[in-house]
Amino acid sequence: MIIAIVGKTNSGKDTAAQYIHDTYNIPFVVSATTRPMRDYETDGREHWFISKEEMEELKARDDVLAYTINDKTGIEYAATLKDIPEGSDCIYIINPEGIRWFKRYGPKGIDISAIYIDCDEETIIHRGVHRGDNPEVLWKRLDSERTEFNAYKANGDYDYLVDNNGDKDYMLAQIDEVASHLNISREEER
Repeated sequence: MIIAIVGKTNSGKDTAAQYIHDTYNIPFVVSATTRPMRDYETDGREHWFISKEEMEELKARDDVLAYTINDKTGIEYAATLKDIPEGSDCIYIINPEGIRWFKRYGPKGIDISAIYIDCDEETIIHRGVHRGDNPEVLWKRLDSERTEFNAYKANGDYDYLVDNNGDKDYMLAQIDEVASHLNISREEER
């Protein structure tokens, strides 16, 4: 099973994914992207940062798990079956179009459960500024994805909704509730 973490930029996706990884010992899918690496990122940890040419080669493979391109920025993301840890559930931070692509064209026999991390844009900006992000850059990212994510939320295309407008513990308690529904147990309970 793929546990898909979906949400706007800076909504808490990484925090939710890291918590699931640390608490439930579920590995990550590391996708490739054509976007520039951010100052706090490491190649091969959040994403594999590749060129447009390398992305064209990746897209031509027959084991593509999911693919998406941002209509406004042209930034592409993709993952392949080799990015899924063998014999394991995994966590994949992905956008709505990537989930749609997976459901249409992706490999059969792999279940996907989407967790939408909901956070209002004012909270996103406030938290981003608090951690040192440039508010203009955050607004640009939000502008580039707003239509896609708002439609995804409004249509209820996700399996689980997690409210991240409160404190971190509130969000993590909701993640634990989702894990219970997915029959995922904590590492120490196995």
